[in-house]
Formats: sequence, C-alpha cells, structure tokens
Amino acid sequence: MTLLSAGQLMQYGEKQALEAVFRKTQSPAVGATYMALSTTGVGALQSTELTMAGATINEYATASGYARQSYGPSLATSASPSVIYNSAQLTWGPFTSAPGTCIWGICCDAASGTTANVIAAFLLSSSRTPAIGDSLQAAAGTGSAGIGFLCQV
Repeated sequence: MTLLSAGQLMQYGEKQALEAVFRKTQSPAVGATYMALSTTGVGALQSTELTMAGATINEYATASGYARQSYGPSLATSASPSVIYNSAQLTWGPFTSAPGTCIWGICCDAASGTTANVIAAFLLSSSRTPAIGDSLQAAAGTGSAGIGFLCQV
C-alpha cells in the first residue's frame, strides 16, 4: 500500500507514462482530462487507486452542486523535472449544500462516473471548506504534477 503525502502521479498515470516513454505501447489518444475534488485526509490517499471508485478517493458528492471541471493542461515544460499544469482557472460551484473539507484535486479521464481512470493527485496548498453558495477556484498554472494545487474560496 502506497500512501500519498504531497501529490504525485497515480499508478495508472505512472504505467501510461513509462510504457509511452520506453515505447512499449502508444500513449493514450489525445483526450480530455478532468479535475475532481476529494475530502481524503493527508496521508490516507493511496497512489494504487486505479479508478474514481477507489476506497480512498472520497470525491465530493454531486448532490452538493459539485461537478468535475475540465483540467485543460498545458504542454509539459522542457525542464528537469518537467511539469504540466492547468492552463486556465478552474471553478467548482456554487455549492447548493456544504460539500465538506477539500484536501485534494484528483485528475481523471472522465467528466463523471466511478469508472474514470485516476491519473494524478494534487494536494491543495491548504484545505478549503466551502459553505452553501461558495465556489472553489484554482488559478491557472497552479495544478502541476508534484507541486501543491492552489484553491481559494
């Protein structure tokens, strides 16, 4: 069991990256990615989760007015380490009921549903607990692999 403490590629994302880089398989086709929000505590999210149905994912409930948002990542930077990040501001809400405390942003490959593959997890720079009527926002350039994901109410 591997627990996350700072954010990283999940097992599905690691496998896709390695197989593509070492030319074992073609990378997945170009497609949309989405950012989900999770209430899982720091140290409890397992990097071995493969889908949004994972026991340690704890995604916000759609009944609260929540929906995953299009991630729209930039191209990877030409640096070491190379990073990829959200190229536009992301907004979740306004919430129709209090959804709980958000700890993680979780990138996946579907706009909804538990069968979405989990690509990466981003730890918020500080947790956020939106109230009814609030929205959460992440500024452009804040969600990059391995670096804290910034969100504000």
